[in-house]
Amino acid sequence: LRKNVHHPNDVSIKYLQATQAKELFDYFKLPGKFVRSYPRKIVKRDGSEREMDWLILVNPDHITIFERTLINVEFQSRRVDEKKIKAMSDYKDYSKTYFGLPVLSIVIIFDETEFKASLKEYSTTASDILRPIYIHMPGEEIKKRLNNLEIKIHNKEKLSPQESFDIAFLPMFAPRLESETITKKITRLFRADRTIEDALRNDVAYVLGIMIRKYFDATKKGKELLKLIEKEINKTDLMEVIEYELNYREQAHKAELQKIINEKNNELTAKNNEINEKKNELTAKNNEINEKNNELTAK
Repeated sequence: LRKNVHHPNDVSIKYLQATQAKELFDYFKLPGKFVRSYPRKIVKRDGSEREMDWLILVNPDHITIFERTLINVEFQSRRVDEKKIKAMSDYKDYSKTYFGLPVLSIVIIFDETEFKASLKEYSTTASDILRPIYIHMPGEEIKKRLNNLEIKIHNKEKLSPQESFDIAFLPMFAPRLESETITKKITRLFRADRTIEDALRNDVAYVLGIMIRKYFDATKKGKELLKLIEKEINKTDLMEVIEYELNYREQAHKAELQKIINEKNNELTAKNNEINEKKNELTAKNNEINEKNNELTAK
């Protein structure tokens, strides 16, 4: 891992979107049935570009989602302010226009204080269009999941994919005053576990490594913790896989977006041609009427 990781939560989330998208969707218990991730970049009318954190196509689950829908998920370490609400409104308008599907906005907030502030200030907005759904993991839930990991790993029980993701996300959701303690405990638990296998183990280790960098930087304790998971973090191989995977998916998303834009342009062209044909028909009718009027006038 690099010595310094800027925006560690963002890097971790984007990495897991690229490598474990379905599992990430399931971990946060998002509504609907996951189909695939959609292109995240939008182009505003003034030509400027913005990027959503995650845009997901889901099929109906007939519980909360009753038609094919896009879900825009934003990940926040800070409270949701007016600027963020406006940005999400832009994301929704753009996605509805270009993809022709309804859009649901969800915000996952890592910090409990910022979550409560966001909930108080922006969950009471008068317009449903601006009212996102908020998701947060409270302190009691973190303790419950951490205790579950301790018991299962001590008993050498196999961890489920969702429990494996707890190793990556409990440090991310940890309260500020407990973040270092929880990260140290999680790292040692991960080291002791032998049931998470293959790509999932590498992906969890990658995110855990970023969390270690986030809370300990290049300190002696940080180096000690990274040493415990060094086997799982193969710098060269893993970074090559990450770069290839992210580049491949980005190019695929761009091609898909261009295809959709071309289809929309073709539809507009067909509509324009139809309108022009109608205009020509009206012009011909007007000419015919004028000829009739001229004949009547001549008589």
